[in-house]
Amino acid sequence: MRPGRNLEDRAWRGYHPRAAVPALAAAVVASAALVIGRVLLAGHHPDQPTPLAFYGSVLAVWPLALGRAAYRVVVRTYRLTDRAILVDWGPFVCPESPVWLSNLRAVRSGAGWLGRRLGVGWVELSETSGRVLRLTGVRDPAGFAAAIQALVTAGPAPPPP
Repeated sequence: MRPGRNLEDRAWRGYHPRAAVPALAAAVVASAALVIGRVLLAGHHPDQPTPLAFYGSVLAVWPLALGRAAYRVVVRTYRLTDRAILVDWGPFVCPESPVWLSNLRAVRSGAGWLGRRLGVGWVELSETSGRVLRLTGVRDPAGFAAAIQALVTAGPAPPPP
């Protein structure tokens, strides 16, 4: 990196809220199963410890699922600049070193069957050193991968005047 030259932003992405839909759907299913189990176990004795434990489990699922999704949406960012991709996973994860465009060997994108319907997926960055970094929860992953590939193909950015 040349001293005195800042990175110029080209695109920003992050963990999109739609990417949390599968986890929230699983929480709905788990909640329904726990409520049904509570009703089946309680029978005519709803104040027994076992049915109350099932009910407590239902209550515990939602703060965890919503908190995890909110945390990812707020803190995960993927910043594409003219020379590098900067990834921030949040304050509780060790910082990720920049992915320099000059060191990229391959850029791939994809999504699961539900992700394709929601318009979210992943972008995988393979460096010449062998490091592979997968960016998850990206809205329009094919478009973001194409933007990265276009900068890689264009070569290094010219120095500022």
